[in-house]
Amino acid sequence: MTLDMTRGKPITLLLRFAIPMMLSSLLQQMYTLCDSFIIGRLLGTDAFTATATASNVNWFPLHITMGATTGFGVALAQFFGARKQEDFHRHFAHAIVLSFALGLLFSLAGLTFAQPFLHLLNTPLELLDYVLRYLRVLWIGFSVTAILNMFTTALLSMGDSRTPLVALAISSIINIVLDIALIAWLDLSLEGAALATVIAQASAAFWSFRGLRRLENALPRKEHFRFRRDVVKRLLYLSTPRMLSNGVTTSGELLVQAVVNSWGVAFLTGLTASRRYMNLLNVVNSGLEGAVATYVGQNWGAGEKDRIRQGVRSAITMGLVTSLTIGGIVIVFAESMIRFFVPDGTAEAVTFGIEALRVMAFFLPSLYLLCEYRAAIQGMGNSVIPMYSGFLELAMRIACTLLLPLA
Repeated sequence: MTLDMTRGKPITLLLRFAIPMMLSSLLQQMYTLCDSFIIGRLLGTDAFTATATASNVNWFPLHITMGATTGFGVALAQFFGARKQEDFHRHFAHAIVLSFALGLLFSLAGLTFAQPFLHLLNTPLELLDYVLRYLRVLWIGFSVTAILNMFTTALLSMGDSRTPLVALAISSIINIVLDIALIAWLDLSLEGAALATVIAQASAAFWSFRGLRRLENALPRKEHFRFRRDVVKRLLYLSTPRMLSNGVTTSGELLVQAVVNSWGVAFLTGLTASRRYMNLLNVVNSGLEGAVATYVGQNWGAGEKDRIRQGVRSAITMGLVTSLTIGGIVIVFAESMIRFFVPDGTAEAVTFGIEALRVMAFFLPSLYLLCEYRAAIQGMGNSVIPMYSGFLELAMRIACTLLLPLA
């Protein structure tokens, strides 16, 4: 079911769109927690830490791919809001091809350079083999991940946030069942966990494709795949700055990872446990961010600038109230949350995890504001300002990583 966000009360439209996305994000994070719990209990603390380390590395190509599909989604949302169906189909067709090509590129690069890259990140030797085995399986199926992101983005651009929720629910169940089957029964270790993820994402991509087929005139036809230079140029114009911004931001995260890796397994374990909660803290924000991007994109395409102001103000109010509430709860219960993941962890690892989680919770309102403003600017078709924001974020990450430990 599509949602025309150019008509109706902004706060109602934002909530109708955001709530399924919030549920999707919550479901994804609950799956991640279950996945970490299964791996930690069946394969041990080293495997748990290695999986999280691998996920941080995998975030680099994934974040760039998400930047590309988000940029493509801006064009789709604008054409949907302007009711230009032929332009929507042409851009959707070219976006599918570009997404698949990007996924294939990252597969080849990841499989070729995985080991030297992990050495460059100072990955502890006792974790290196675990991380390599997990990443290689994930990267073999990376084109599936790219296509899933593109189908999800297309659905969201038309205001359909329910189909991605159902797709994620199905894939999460498949992933958990396969985790247990492949690790506990077939003894495939971390390769089994990674294979379960790839199969689950393929299932989600298939369900999203079915959702697109059910929507009237959503899928492009054969003639829309004929190469058009102007279409590719517009898609790259909208996506390249976002890819660069995400790439720069993630590079900063990898720099932090390289420094953290050199501080020993105890610190890495504590930080890993805290990071497992970070995306959970960001559940409401992810829904609001997606809602704002689609809302602004559709209304910008329809020329409704006053509605954009109303909607963004409503989203910011909701984001601030939610982030302050969640942050306060996490600060109080940080110790219990960390011990859930590392019940047999050293006192040093637990202490590191508690401190990291409380700092994340304290700055949560700033993260919510940043993401919602970026989404609004991106929805208006301006990808340059979010790119500069990413560069500034990288500079601050580098400065904090290098200077704060000296204080």
